[in-house]
Amino acid sequence: MPSYPGNAQATLLRDNTQAFFWNAETVAATTLSVAFQLERVNRSFYPWGLSVEASFGGDPSVFEIDIMGSNSDKSTNFVQIGAITSYNSSFVGRWDMPSNVWIKYVAAYVKTLTNAVAVTLQVTK
Repeated sequence: MPSYPGNAQATLLRDNTQAFFWNAETVAATTLSVAFQLERVNRSFYPWGLSVEASFGGDPSVFEIDIMGSNSDKSTNFVQIGAITSYNSSFVGRWDMPSNVWIKYVAAYVKTLTNAVAVTLQVTK
């Protein structure tokens, strides 16, 4: 799943599930990932949340992966709601969605990636 396949093709991401934007893939800068439609919270006590974990196959050097949100599954409607720009000693970085963000669709965008290393970007709802 290296890039956005086209409008209105998002896969539903249900609560308590995980999916991959990229799974150990070489991704070029300026690439928009596949999109996922987020299942809406249907109980007042259920936590609304989303986390994204980036894992690199080596040192990515300078990079930025933008987390994009939209109310429609259309490539031109996605806007940045967060970014992953740092990693730990194991080349893993993460982003957690704030509780005041209520997007319907989520995608990822590789804004910059200095070193061509494999990228695994997992989303958990």
